[in-house]
Amino acid sequence: MVYNAFGRISPKVSRFGMGCMRFPHTTDGQGNDVIDAEESIRMIRYAISKGVNYFDTAYAYPGSEEVLGKALKGGYREKVIVATKCPMHETGHCSDYIRVLNESLRRLGTDYIDIYLFHSLDRTGWEKVKSTNGIAMLEEMKKTGKIRAIGFSFHADHDLFREIIDAFQWDMCLIQLNILDCDHQAGVRGLKYAGQKGIPVAIMEPLKGGILGGEPPEEVAKLLDSYHEKRSLVEWSFRWLYSQKEVKVVLSGVNAMDQLKDNIRIFSEADTDVLSPQDEELLKQIRSIYASRVRVGCTGCGYCMPCPNNVNIPEIFKVYNDSALSPWTEFGKTFYSLVAVSNGRDVSKCTGCRLCEKRCPQRIPVATRLREAHEAMKPEQD
Repeated sequence: MVYNAFGRISPKVSRFGMGCMRFPHTTDGQGNDVIDAEESIRMIRYAISKGVNYFDTAYAYPGSEEVLGKALKGGYREKVIVATKCPMHETGHCSDYIRVLNESLRRLGTDYIDIYLFHSLDRTGWEKVKSTNGIAMLEEMKKTGKIRAIGFSFHADHDLFREIIDAFQWDMCLIQLNILDCDHQAGVRGLKYAGQKGIPVAIMEPLKGGILGGEPPEEVAKLLDSYHEKRSLVEWSFRWLYSQKEVKVVLSGVNAMDQLKDNIRIFSEADTDVLSPQDEELLKQIRSIYASRVRVGCTGCGYCMPCPNNVNIPEIFKVYNDSALSPWTEFGKTFYSLVAVSNGRDVSKCTGCRLCEKRCPQRIPVATRLREAHEAMKPEQD
């Protein structure tokens, strides 16, 4: 594993960090979809054994903090950096910051959190941080030793990112960045700006919610096959990120052991400044192909859920996007029926309340795009 200095937080942080939002799932005795705690714990401890020391979770990830806390028992806690996040939708008053932090500490089974982030800041969230004296509250918690560093995760535009960066001496920040999102949200400009300010940056959604982790379009596959340096699209995606000196940690939300092992293999050579001009040109061509095919910029984060009418929003968008990349013409109709129509969770149940749009960090006009997806994939008899 390759390590970086991480500002004031640590002199040694692994360049690969394990994201804990997409743990593997299983079905419990009552038929409920739940985190597979046994397998998740096995994966976490395997990662630690291979030198991974950064783990990212959040109050808002159902069951995640509890599973991570269980995995870190037995002497593992002292070996790692734990980052979790303060849910802005839960913090209407100063006392709420204390309540949710204590709940995260309880779930994680620890008496301190290494990095505590304001979660998914946009304009509304940032205004709430200011109106509730959120930074001052976290500074007080830092003095008590319950948290050791203060940061924020971000899902909005570049101008707001600069405003937030300039407002406080942050210990770190977490932004979305990947080879398809160079100019989206904070973007590469934001990465460079934070670096200039001396603020360490961690990266989320390096594979754009798995879009870059699946079978690539035929044109992309041909480009990769013909290129002189043989690497998978996943490898190129990670390589583009860790090649940039401002990127200190790249989070990957693995949900299977084979994914985890492959990610650790890739990051065993995660040096900076490794891309040649020819490599950059290859990635430019790949971006162009995806830009012409991806229909909805959904990353599958699930922030839009739960839908009050039980519409399966992330899965519908995933099927819609995947259908554009699949050579099988019936892919969309077949899988839309499986994940939504057959269990009453399709777009026909949408009332247009747009609650999902208020939550979406990608600023997708969800209701409109859902109707578009439905028209493209609905069963013939609909």
